[in-house]
Amino acid sequence: MSKLRNFLYKLSESRTYFIRGHSNWLAYPVSLLNFVSITFYLLIENLTIIPEEFKLFRYYILFFVMTYIPGAIIIGYLDMTRGAYRVEQKIAKELSPIWRDVFEQFSQIERNQALIMEKLDMENKG
Repeated sequence: MSKLRNFLYKLSESRTYFIRGHSNWLAYPVSLLNFVSITFYLLIENLTIIPEEFKLFRYYILFFVMTYIPGAIIIGYLDMTRGAYRVEQKIAKELSPIWRDVFEQFSQIERNQALIMEKLDMENKG
């Protein structure tokens, strides 16, 4: 039984490593390359307003890197600071008992710090 349990544990561990390696490190570059290829071959090659000498894949990649990546970074930043991310976090905090407890603990720490600062101020003034 111990060998089976050890085998299942190693199998589960390998599955976890595979999922993290695939989703965090391999799927993003592959999907990005797929997106670039599809948009080039379906859009750029068929546009008649672009001169033929600019319809080279290397020019498109250069244009893509110079426009799409900074644009995605700016949109991601705006989403994190002013967009839906804050709303998602607020909802997660309200719905998840774990996050509710964590944020309650943070609030308690802040209240304790405020009380300590008030006492220190009183001692320094008195």
